[in-house]
Amino acid sequence: MRRHTVKVLIACYGGGHVQSLLPVVRQLSDQPDISVTVLGFTTALATFRSAGIAADGYCSLLDADDAPWLSQAQTCVEKPLHPDVSEQDSAAYYALGLRDLHIDHGADKARELFARDGRKAFMPVHAMRRLLRRSTPDLVVATTSPRSELALVRAARLEGIESLAVSDLFLQHESSYICAPGYANHLTVMAAAVGEDMARRGFPAERIHVTGSPAFDSLFDGTHAAAAASLRQLLGMGDHQKLLLWACPSAPVSLIGKPFIDTASMIAFLEAYCDKWPDTRYLIRQHPSKPVVPPGTPLRRGSVCPPGVTIETCLHACDQVILETSTVGLQAALLGKPVVTVGAGDYPPYAAYGLAVDVPVLAEAGAALRRMTAPDLARLAYPLQERATDRVGRLVRELAGLDGVN
Repeated sequence: MRRHTVKVLIACYGGGHVQSLLPVVRQLSDQPDISVTVLGFTTALATFRSAGIAADGYCSLLDADDAPWLSQAQTCVEKPLHPDVSEQDSAAYYALGLRDLHIDHGADKARELFARDGRKAFMPVHAMRRLLRRSTPDLVVATTSPRSELALVRAARLEGIESLAVSDLFLQHESSYICAPGYANHLTVMAAAVGEDMARRGFPAERIHVTGSPAFDSLFDGTHAAAAASLRQLLGMGDHQKLLLWACPSAPVSLIGKPFIDTASMIAFLEAYCDKWPDTRYLIRQHPSKPVVPPGTPLRRGSVCPPGVTIETCLHACDQVILETSTVGLQAALLGKPVVTVGAGDYPPYAAYGLAVDVPVLAEAGAALRRMTAPDLARLAYPLQERATDRVGRLVRELAGLDGVN
């Protein structure tokens, strides 16, 4: 067993991806034999810094000879920017992407590709290889997003550096590049069923590690019970009343382009359902970055979740959940809560894994809700015996050349 300080480079995109790595970064940063460098892409940079974690963004990838590309990028950046993304970092991202396009395809073809695909044409492997040669990490850890993280793990393979991709969901849409040659050496998956699917699609089974998702560890924190009881009391819920949670979408359409049900229609459905079944009230949990219920909207049979209440508290307080496409459905199922999805199909594939009942249209949701079908967790085989953060942390140590894993 080697005992020395190893260098681990950790990088990820924002949203759910950064939530999967936050607890891992915290744990590794406390270990004296690991030196952690963190890269936060897009909104992840602000999330890391808000959590008290020192992190760099795209600007840290620039070199002095990138000035011409940075100048060109100023005219290409799409606006408006997300409030958590700086103009400097966005310009750096475009500069690196444009530079790599030029290296790979030449000036004319690069212009053509960018004109056609915009930033989706970027795959800055050269920029990431330059970063790795400069920083010389022993291990690269990234999440499974396309473009920046994909370029980083491909660069690590080309540079002969061990790499680990940490995933958190089902991966059916990411499998085209995850299972292709040149991806990360190792892959974590949230559950055994996901690992089996990735192996069938071509990722080496011996390099797939079933860890759970670190983002979900907080679901099982015993402190949520008291907060959930307080929330039910605040909502005036009796012991024998059922609380139906609606997890609102955060955008007008899903990631696969499907329009979400409009807010007024969903509220009308919830009111009618609770009128028919007076033992049930509903709670609207709006996405923190995208409130959808206009102030003053009359709610006779339900409430909007008060500010500051976590999704974990909401899930522990409720008896069942209705949604369209949201990670909340998976979280609810892991807690054993009945979940009804509306028009989800296979995105995400909750119904296929027995985690939810999917109905094609909202009009059919009432009967499904009343049945309160419990999720079949055996089919997914999510590992609940240990925190995912601890599993991933041990794997990082092993791959970085420190400890073995039991």
